[in-house]
Amino acid sequence: MGPSSLRTGFLHLLGGSLFGRGLSFVFNLLLSRSLGPANLGLLNLILSATQTVEMTVRGGVDYGITCALTDRCTDLAPERQATIAHSALRVVQTVTVAAAFVLWLWVMPGQGLLPRQLPLERGWLVGALLTIAVGEALGTLHWDLLLVKGKTAALALRQGFFAPLKMLAAWLGALVAGLGGALVGYGLINTLQMGWLWMGARRLLPWPGGWGFDPRIAAQLMRAGAPLYLTNLLASLVFLPLLGSLAHNRGVADVGYLRVGQIVVQLFTLLPGALMPVLFVRLRQADDLAQRQRDSERSLRAIWWIGLASLVAYALLDRWIVPLVFGKAFLPSLLATRILVLAAVAESISQVLHQPLLASRRTRLYFVAQNGAAILAALTGSVLIPRLGVEGFLAAKLVYALTPLLLYYLSARGHLLERPALDRQLLLTLALIPVCWWGGASNAVGETLVLVAMAAMLTMEAWPMRAMIRLPRSFWGDYTRER
Repeated sequence: MGPSSLRTGFLHLLGGSLFGRGLSFVFNLLLSRSLGPANLGLLNLILSATQTVEMTVRGGVDYGITCALTDRCTDLAPERQATIAHSALRVVQTVTVAAAFVLWLWVMPGQGLLPRQLPLERGWLVGALLTIAVGEALGTLHWDLLLVKGKTAALALRQGFFAPLKMLAAWLGALVAGLGGALVGYGLINTLQMGWLWMGARRLLPWPGGWGFDPRIAAQLMRAGAPLYLTNLLASLVFLPLLGSLAHNRGVADVGYLRVGQIVVQLFTLLPGALMPVLFVRLRQADDLAQRQRDSERSLRAIWWIGLASLVAYALLDRWIVPLVFGKAFLPSLLATRILVLAAVAESISQVLHQPLLASRRTRLYFVAQNGAAILAALTGSVLIPRLGVEGFLAAKLVYALTPLLLYYLSARGHLLERPALDRQLLLTLALIPVCWWGGASNAVGETLVLVAMAAMLTMEAWPMRAMIRLPRSFWGDYTRER
């Protein structure tokens, strides 16, 4: 992917993110007002389980196929590419059937995830969960194929069209029939998305006929992506039970407050969400790990600063924004929203830091950092959620977000050219933890003074970065200068 195609791909994904996430945010808040905290919490449980299933069925072949089809040293014929993609799809389809069965056993006979007191029949909710989860799972690999084949305009439809359309359908359904209507509306659009992906994928490659596939290729793809896959899977398998534990111990309203935080987080992940896919493909073309880390440094600094500045600005206004936008019923979500946004900023920085490692196929540090953080988060949540409720879940989330950030940064620091500036941004990130955790209406004046001081420090940091304000140009500009 050269500089011009990189620019085009970035702008496609950024445009899709800006437009789609903006609309998704509007429809999400309308849906939140329609459902209220408790029903929104149940919807959050179902959507979180769907994300876990989608992660599970990938089997590592998403990373494997991206590496196999973007290796600059390999020029594969379209027929060979189709054979590889066909084998990967068969892995996803097979694992989807197994994952759906395991999920049914856990939620229905095992009475897991969902609380016992439900506004709708449990069997109906489980059916909706399985329908939505299987629909997302069967289409998940097609998005990676669109990226690999350079179809970034089509890939941008994931956030720019289908994501807001699902939330619009859910909101309209909620107006008609509450939680049940929301799930039906979401499921219908999810099915429409799956059909569109399948039809679009048929035009990407000369696909082989029949069900059969090459098991050796499938095994190679799974081995290539195993460290990354197992790491992401462990995190999903940690937080979904923790979310279910929160619902069983403290009620689904607390899960609804977390959903408000997740909705706000969407606005803070616009740039990283657009940057990560094209960054990985671009870094695959560099010569070694050190060069890949230098190539991503200016993007790292700019995105880090933007995340911190956005969080400080939000923290200054959130006590008015949340009740105004979501309603007074969601005022208890202030703490959850702040901590989840801080965690999202930390995870975004971690993603930029570990992209050079993944592009170099050096997954050991990634494996250790993410799995270690997941284990620590599981221990933190299992101990604190029964005692503290949502605060225990948030503590686990912070542990999971900050542990990899510190490890990746210490590993990359020796190769970075602007270490002092990045050190200051790291310290400011850590300083925001107590501000976000203990801030509130009771000490609003003192908190405001601290946040204003942090805003002043970020303003001083911004002056040396004035040449980087146009982020997309600096992003691919580094690459062209280095090459």
